[in-house]
Amino acid sequence: MVDSNPILTERRGNRDGILWITLNRPEKLNALTFPLLEELREICFEARKDRSLRCVVITGAGRGFCAGMDMGGGANPDAPPPVDSHPDPEGRRLNMRQEVEAYIALRRLEVPVIASINGPCVGAGFDLACHCDLAVGSTAARYQVAYVRRGLYADLGGFWSIPKILGWRKAMELMMTGRFMSAEEAHEAGLTNYLVEPEQLEEKTMEFAMEIEAGPPIAQKIGKVLAYRTSSLDFESAMAWSETAIPLVDMSQDFQEGIQAFRQKRDADFKGR
Repeated sequence: MVDSNPILTERRGNRDGILWITLNRPEKLNALTFPLLEELREICFEARKDRSLRCVVITGAGRGFCAGMDMGGGANPDAPPPVDSHPDPEGRRLNMRQEVEAYIALRRLEVPVIASINGPCVGAGFDLACHCDLAVGSTAARYQVAYVRRGLYADLGGFWSIPKILGWRKAMELMMTGRFMSAEEAHEAGLTNYLVEPEQLEEKTMEFAMEIEAGPPIAQKIGKVLAYRTSSLDFESAMAWSETAIPLVDMSQDFQEGIQAFRQKRDADFKGR
Protein backbone atom coordinates (compact mmCIF):
# COMPACT_ATOMS: atom_id res chain seq x y z
CA MET A 1 0.00 0.00 0.00
CA VAL A 2 1.37 3.41 -1.01
CA ASP A 3 1.63 5.99 1.77
CA SER A 4 -0.64 8.92 0.93
CA ASN A 5 1.66 11.51 2.50
CA PRO A 6 3.40 13.53 -0.25
CA ILE A 7 6.60 13.70 1.82
CA LEU A 8 8.02 11.18 4.28
CA THR A 9 10.55 12.16 6.94
CA GLU A 10 12.80 10.04 9.13
CA ARG A 11 15.60 10.79 11.58
CA ARG A 12 18.72 8.74 11.05
CA GLY A 13 22.37 8.62 12.07
CA ASN A 14 24.38 7.91 15.19
CA ARG A 15 22.92 11.03 16.85
CA ASP A 16 19.61 11.13 14.97
CA GLY A 17 21.16 14.22 13.43
CA ILE A 18 20.24 13.35 9.84
CA LEU A 19 16.82 14.34 8.52
CA TRP A 20 15.96 12.02 5.62
CA ILE A 21 13.27 13.55 3.39
CA THR A 22 11.59 11.40 0.74
CA LEU A 23 9.37 12.90 -1.95
CA ASN A 24 6.55 10.37 -1.97
CA ARG A 25 4.60 10.39 -5.23
CA PRO A 26 6.28 7.41 -6.92
CA GLU A 27 3.41 6.85 -9.34
CA LYS A 28 4.13 10.34 -10.75
CA LEU A 29 7.93 10.12 -10.49
CA ASN A 30 7.54 12.44 -7.49
CA ALA A 31 6.25 15.32 -9.57
CA LEU A 32 5.69 18.37 -7.40
CA THR A 33 2.33 19.69 -6.28
CA PHE A 34 1.39 22.75 -4.24
CA PRO A 35 0.56 20.62 -1.16
CA LEU A 36 3.92 18.85 -1.45
CA LEU A 37 5.79 22.13 -1.76
CA GLU A 38 3.89 23.62 1.16
CA GLU A 39 4.86 20.64 3.31
CA LEU A 40 8.48 20.88 2.17
CA ARG A 41 8.49 24.56 3.16
CA GLU A 42 7.14 23.73 6.61
CA ILE A 43 9.66 20.91 7.10
CA CYS A 44 12.53 23.21 6.19
CA PHE A 45 11.18 26.00 8.39
CA GLU A 46 11.01 23.70 11.42
CA ALA A 47 14.37 22.10 10.60
CA ARG A 48 16.08 25.48 10.63
CA LYS A 49 15.15 25.84 14.31
CA ASP A 50 16.30 22.33 15.28
CA ARG A 51 19.64 22.51 17.07
CA SER A 52 20.07 18.73 17.00
CA LEU A 53 19.95 18.64 13.20
CA ARG A 54 23.29 18.25 11.41
CA CYS A 55 22.45 17.17 7.87
CA VAL A 56 19.46 16.90 5.53
CA VAL A 57 19.05 14.34 2.74
CA ILE A 58 16.44 14.69 -0.01
CA THR A 59 15.55 11.75 -2.25
CA GLY A 60 12.59 10.32 -4.14
CA ALA A 61 10.44 7.24 -3.65
CA GLY A 62 10.35 4.59 -6.34
CA ARG A 63 12.38 4.90 -9.51
CA GLY A 64 12.50 8.70 -9.85
CA PHE A 65 14.00 11.61 -7.95
CA CYS A 66 11.60 14.30 -9.17
CA ALA A 67 9.91 14.82 -12.53
CA GLY A 68 9.35 18.54 -11.94
CA MET A 69 5.96 20.17 -11.48
CA ASP A 70 2.94 17.98 -12.08
CA MET A 71 1.90 19.25 -15.51
CA GLY A 72 -1.03 16.85 -15.75
CA GLY A 73 -3.33 19.18 -13.86
CA GLY A 74 -2.49 17.90 -10.40
CA ALA A 75 -0.01 20.56 -9.32
CA ASN A 76 -2.65 22.75 -7.66
CA PRO A 77 -5.71 20.57 -6.97
CA ASP A 78 -7.47 23.32 -5.01
CA ALA A 79 -7.26 25.93 -7.76
CA PRO A 80 -10.65 27.09 -9.06
CA PRO A 81 -11.34 26.49 -12.76
CA PRO A 82 -10.70 29.50 -15.02
CA VAL A 83 -13.81 31.60 -15.53
CA ASP A 84 -12.77 32.96 -18.89
CA SER A 85 -9.91 32.98 -21.32
CA HIS A 86 -8.35 36.22 -20.08
CA PRO A 87 -4.80 36.01 -18.69
CA ASP A 88 -4.39 36.45 -14.94
CA PRO A 89 -0.79 37.63 -14.37
CA GLU A 90 -1.40 38.48 -10.71
CA GLY A 91 -2.83 35.03 -10.04
CA ARG A 92 0.17 33.46 -11.75
CA ARG A 93 2.56 35.60 -9.71
CA LEU A 94 0.93 34.56 -6.43
CA ASN A 95 0.93 30.90 -7.48
CA MET A 96 4.60 31.22 -8.29
CA ARG A 97 5.24 32.64 -4.84
CA GLN A 98 3.90 29.43 -3.27
CA GLU A 99 6.39 27.42 -5.31
CA VAL A 100 9.31 29.78 -4.75
CA GLU A 101 8.92 29.95 -0.96
CA ALA A 102 9.53 26.22 -0.60
CA TYR A 103 12.86 26.48 -2.40
CA ILE A 104 13.83 29.61 -0.49
CA ALA A 105 13.14 27.73 2.76
CA LEU A 106 15.40 24.93 1.54
CA ARG A 107 18.20 27.35 0.67
CA ARG A 108 17.92 28.99 4.09
CA LEU A 109 18.91 25.77 5.85
CA GLU A 110 22.30 26.29 7.46
CA VAL A 111 23.15 22.60 7.77
CA PRO A 112 24.51 20.77 4.70
CA VAL A 113 21.84 19.38 2.35
CA ILE A 114 22.53 16.30 0.22
CA ALA A 115 20.49 15.33 -2.85
CA SER A 116 20.36 11.53 -3.18
CA ILE A 117 19.38 11.26 -6.84
CA ASN A 118 17.94 7.85 -7.59
CA GLY A 119 16.38 8.37 -11.01
CA PRO A 120 15.00 10.94 -13.46
CA CYS A 121 15.68 14.49 -12.25
CA VAL A 122 13.82 16.90 -14.49
CA GLY A 123 12.65 20.50 -14.59
CA ALA A 124 11.88 21.77 -11.09
CA GLY A 125 13.38 18.51 -9.82
CA PHE A 126 16.68 19.42 -11.44
CA ASP A 127 16.41 22.86 -9.84
CA LEU A 128 15.82 21.14 -6.50
CA ALA A 129 18.94 18.99 -6.87
CA CYS A 130 21.03 22.03 -7.82
CA HIS A 131 19.78 23.96 -4.79
CA CYS A 132 21.26 21.27 -2.52
CA ASP A 133 24.85 21.69 -1.33
CA LEU A 134 26.01 18.18 -2.17
CA ALA A 135 24.79 15.24 -4.22
CA VAL A 136 25.15 11.49 -4.58
CA GLY A 137 23.89 10.21 -7.91
CA SER A 138 22.77 6.82 -9.17
CA THR A 139 23.83 5.63 -12.62
CA ALA A 140 20.08 5.25 -13.22
CA ALA A 141 19.60 9.01 -12.94
CA ARG A 142 19.30 11.35 -15.89
CA TYR A 143 18.80 15.07 -15.98
CA GLN A 144 16.90 17.62 -18.05
CA VAL A 145 16.15 21.33 -17.93
CA ALA A 146 12.72 20.50 -19.29
CA TYR A 147 11.27 24.02 -19.07
CA VAL A 148 12.55 25.13 -22.46
CA ARG A 149 10.63 22.27 -24.10
CA ARG A 150 7.46 23.81 -22.66
CA GLY A 151 8.22 27.38 -23.69
CA LEU A 152 9.52 28.37 -20.25
CA TYR A 153 12.83 29.01 -18.52
CA ALA A 154 14.17 27.37 -15.34
CA ASP A 155 11.99 29.61 -13.22
CA LEU A 156 12.34 27.90 -9.82
CA GLY A 157 15.87 29.14 -9.40
CA GLY A 158 17.59 26.86 -11.89
CA PHE A 159 18.64 29.93 -13.86
CA TRP A 160 20.68 30.87 -10.76
CA SER A 161 21.89 27.49 -9.45
CA ILE A 162 22.55 25.46 -12.59
CA PRO A 163 25.36 27.70 -13.95
CA LYS A 164 26.99 27.69 -10.51
CA ILE A 165 26.95 23.89 -10.35
CA LEU A 166 27.74 22.96 -13.94
CA GLY A 167 29.64 25.98 -15.20
CA TRP A 168 28.42 28.51 -17.73
CA ARG A 169 28.88 26.64 -21.02
CA LYS A 170 27.28 23.36 -19.95
CA ALA A 171 24.46 25.14 -18.15
CA MET A 172 23.64 27.28 -21.17
CA GLU A 173 23.65 24.20 -23.41
CA LEU A 174 21.14 22.39 -21.23
CA MET A 175 19.02 25.46 -20.53
CA MET A 176 18.78 26.40 -24.21
CA THR A 177 18.24 22.90 -25.71
CA GLY A 178 16.43 20.95 -23.00
CA ARG A 179 18.33 17.80 -23.94
CA PHE A 180 18.81 14.98 -21.45
CA MET A 181 22.14 14.58 -19.67
CA SER A 182 23.28 11.16 -18.52
CA ALA A 183 24.39 10.38 -14.98
CA GLU A 184 27.96 9.96 -16.20
CA GLU A 185 28.00 13.28 -18.06
CA ALA A 186 26.46 15.05 -15.06
CA HIS A 187 29.06 13.59 -12.72
CA GLU A 188 31.88 14.63 -15.03
CA ALA A 189 30.41 18.16 -15.13
CA GLY A 190 30.46 18.35 -11.32
CA LEU A 191 26.79 17.87 -10.46
CA THR A 192 27.40 14.91 -8.13
CA ASN A 193 30.08 14.31 -5.52
CA TYR A 194 29.75 10.54 -5.95
CA LEU A 195 28.29 8.36 -8.68
CA VAL A 196 27.28 4.83 -7.70
CA GLU A 197 25.20 1.91 -8.91
CA PRO A 198 21.50 2.07 -7.94
CA GLU A 199 21.77 -0.60 -5.25
CA GLN A 200 24.60 1.34 -3.58
CA LEU A 201 22.92 4.76 -3.53
CA GLU A 202 21.29 4.70 -0.10
CA GLU A 203 24.34 3.17 1.57
CA LYS A 204 26.70 5.72 0.01
CA THR A 205 24.40 8.62 0.84
CA MET A 206 24.17 7.49 4.47
CA GLU A 207 27.93 7.11 4.67
CA PHE A 208 28.32 10.65 3.34
CA ALA A 209 25.64 12.05 5.65
CA MET A 210 27.10 10.35 8.72
CA GLU A 211 30.52 11.77 7.93
CA ILE A 212 28.90 15.23 8.02
CA GLU A 213 26.89 14.34 11.15
CA ALA A 214 30.14 13.58 12.99
CA GLY A 215 31.57 17.03 12.21
CA PRO A 216 31.37 20.30 14.18
CA PRO A 217 27.93 21.76 13.38
CA ILE A 218 28.72 25.36 14.39
CA ALA A 219 31.76 25.53 12.11
CA GLN A 220 29.89 23.72 9.32
CA LYS A 221 26.96 26.12 9.47
CA ILE A 222 29.14 29.22 9.50
CA GLY A 223 31.30 27.83 6.71
CA LYS A 224 28.23 27.23 4.54
CA VAL A 225 26.74 30.66 5.28
CA LEU A 226 30.03 32.38 4.44
CA ALA A 227 30.43 30.40 1.23
CA TYR A 228 27.03 31.58 -0.04
CA ARG A 229 27.00 35.10 1.37
CA THR A 230 30.47 36.07 0.16
CA SER A 231 30.46 34.34 -3.24
CA SER A 232 29.91 37.60 -5.12
CA LEU A 233 32.26 39.70 -2.97
CA ASP A 234 35.87 40.63 -3.54
CA PHE A 235 38.43 38.79 -1.42
CA GLU A 236 39.01 41.54 1.15
CA SER A 237 35.28 42.04 1.73
CA ALA A 238 34.85 38.30 2.17
CA MET A 239 37.68 38.20 4.69
CA ALA A 240 35.98 40.97 6.66
CA TRP A 241 33.01 38.65 7.09
CA SER A 242 35.39 35.96 8.33
CA GLU A 243 36.92 38.34 10.88
CA THR A 244 33.44 38.89 12.27
CA ALA A 245 32.48 35.23 12.30
CA ILE A 246 35.64 33.59 13.66
CA PRO A 247 35.06 34.56 17.35
CA LEU A 248 31.78 32.60 17.27
CA VAL A 249 33.77 29.49 16.44
CA ASP A 250 36.76 30.23 18.69
CA MET A 251 34.49 30.53 21.72
CA SER A 252 32.65 27.26 21.09
CA GLN A 253 33.15 24.12 23.13
CA ASP A 254 33.53 22.27 19.83
CA PHE A 255 36.66 24.24 19.01
CA GLN A 256 38.20 23.32 22.36
CA GLU A 257 37.18 19.69 21.83
CA GLY A 258 38.75 19.72 18.38
CA ILE A 259 42.07 21.01 19.75
CA GLN A 260 42.08 18.50 22.60
CA ALA A 261 41.23 15.61 20.28
CA PHE A 262 44.07 16.61 17.97
CA ARG A 263 46.56 16.72 20.83
CA GLN A 264 45.31 13.42 22.25
CA LYS A 265 45.28 11.77 18.82
CA ARG A 266 41.64 10.69 19.00
CA ASP A 267 38.42 11.41 17.13
CA ALA A 268 36.63 14.55 18.29
CA ASP A 269 33.18 14.31 19.85
CA PHE A 270 31.45 17.47 18.73
CA LYS A 271 28.34 18.52 20.69
CA GLY A 272 27.28 21.58 18.69
CA ARG A 273 28.03 23.95 21.57
